Amino acid sequence: MRSASAYVWADSPLHRMPASAKLAGFATAVVLVVLASTPGQLAMATAAVAALVAVSRVGWTRAGHALWGLRWFLLAVLALNAVFFSSAEPVLELGLARLTWEGVAQGVRVVVRTALVVVLGSLLTATTRPQQITDGVRTLLRPLAHLGVPTETAALAVGVTMQFVPTLLRESRLLARAQAIRCGDFAARGVMQRAVSYVRLLVPVFVSAFRRADELSAAMEARGYRVSSRPACPRERKRP
Repeated sequence: MRSASAYVWADSPLHRMPASAKLAGFATAVVLVVLASTPGQLAMATAAVAALVAVSRVGWTRAGHALWGLRWFLLAVLALNAVFFSSAEPVLELGLARLTWEGVAQGVRVVVRTALVVVLGSLLTATTRPQQITDGVRTLLRPLAHLGVPTETAALAVGVTMQFVPTLLRESRLLARAQAIRCGDFAARGVMQRAVSYVRLLVPVFVSAFRRADELSAAMEARGYRVSSRPACPRERKRP
């Protein structure tokens, strides 16, 4: 069963791992994936990520769901690298576009790295609640508080972002469905018409984001919230 956020209820070693350790591991894994360049290194990184998906018990569909939404972006990245990356002998040449095997290889490397990072991010949000991520960021940034860094503000920003993203995605889907009902399905239109339709969604999405941000700010002020060195606890409030 899924919650309103990206968290997936399950019992696995990744779910039981402290959020701070998962965040540190996620950052390390992203660096290693970005540095992987040879086919052997990319294969090892892919096998490691696949093992994490299996251990997490999240499911392959959930772990790779975000990749389906990025399919056109990944295809564009592959095509751009294939025709504009290398100056080697082209396999096919059409004006400024020069298809080379070196460019195809570079495009595959970039797509694989991006896909692995996206899957790692999906695993992080699927095995860690938003509040746990906020606490993990607070724990990791705690040493910087001695240097005057506003760590509590950074942790609050991460927590608010984690709460806002699923809400905005859900409202974006509702707005897209409403526009499809009024004006027809996006898939039935041409490429330019679909692009214009998606651009038109940006205005109501931004308006909804600003409205929710204003509502959250008003609610926090009404409850007397103040950023402090540690989160406030309702039990510590003094009763009159």
